[in-house]
Amino acid sequence: MTAPFRQHLPNLADYRRKLVAAEASFPLRPVTWPPGGLLPQLPAPPAGRQGWPWTIETHPFASVATDWPLITIVMPSFKQAEFLEEAVRSVLLQNYPRLEFVVMDGGSPDASPAIIEKYRPWLSYARSAPDRGQGHAINLGFSLAAEAGLRGWLNSDDLYTPGALHRVAESWRSTHADFHYGDGIYLDQESRRRRVTAAEFVRGRYVKFPGLVFSHTAFWNAAIHAPVWEEQACALDYELWIRLLPGRRLRHIAWPLGVFRQHDASKSSSPAMKHRWEEDAIRNNLAHPQLYRPDRWLDLEFKLMRRLLRPARERAAAAAFAAVCAQCGWEADPT
Repeated sequence: MTAPFRQHLPNLADYRRKLVAAEASFPLRPVTWPPGGLLPQLPAPPAGRQGWPWTIETHPFASVATDWPLITIVMPSFKQAEFLEEAVRSVLLQNYPRLEFVVMDGGSPDASPAIIEKYRPWLSYARSAPDRGQGHAINLGFSLAAEAGLRGWLNSDDLYTPGALHRVAESWRSTHADFHYGDGIYLDQESRRRRVTAAEFVRGRYVKFPGLVFSHTAFWNAAIHAPVWEEQACALDYELWIRLLPGRRLRHIAWPLGVFRQHDASKSSSPAMKHRWEEDAIRNNLAHPQLYRPDRWLDLEFKLMRRLLRPARERAAAAAFAAVCAQCGWEADPT
């Protein structure tokens, strides 16, 4: 008889103990929030860089009210020096008053460590050392996070839009939902063309459908946090949603909160990663076999939901996209 498949998830408390023993402090130091905003304090942008997040910042908060939720952002990175600085600035220039920001670099041989040192005074914690991959880096970062508040991760080749964290905090204050997600922007790195993609209709019973939530627009309560499955090389966010979303209170934020960058080395674009996606699918099938059983009625329900309700959501996303592009100084792709 074949033994049942067992999913191995790490104990984040063990990770935290090792990091603290090595060098990390716990609780984390929050990002310093000057009343006038961070932009004048940050290093000058590289020559020729304009707009968000180089010469534009989110308007600073009027006060550090105690009812703003603490937000912890973890940024995993490896050999992304071309994009890392832009990603880091897109978090810092949110000027969000209660922020923990952790950057976990896997010991990149490029300029990433130098970029991290450049911004270290404004980071809660940063590390550049070999790790076991993206999932391991994310788990290491979240092991240091506060026990309360909201959490999200941003890959170092992506970025947040202006005011994204403010909108997430407002969503939490008005709804106290467990999970908040927004629309997304896709950036073609080669052509520099941008387009908006409205979020899907997220329900716990829909978690079998890939692409349901964009990781760069997702935030959740610390109380429901779960470790990332480190064996997953590509579909680690999809697998996390399978465990995180059912039974939770979910809230859509009708705004493009983040930008996903498409480039040759990204996991979703690189032909070399095709077999890794296939391996992830096999592991998901073993770990969550109930999701892969045929369910005609659920498939039909999801298709009808998309057909009937998605056009209105896409129109709203397009209007918000135009506003974001105007705010950032970006040229939007009209198609």
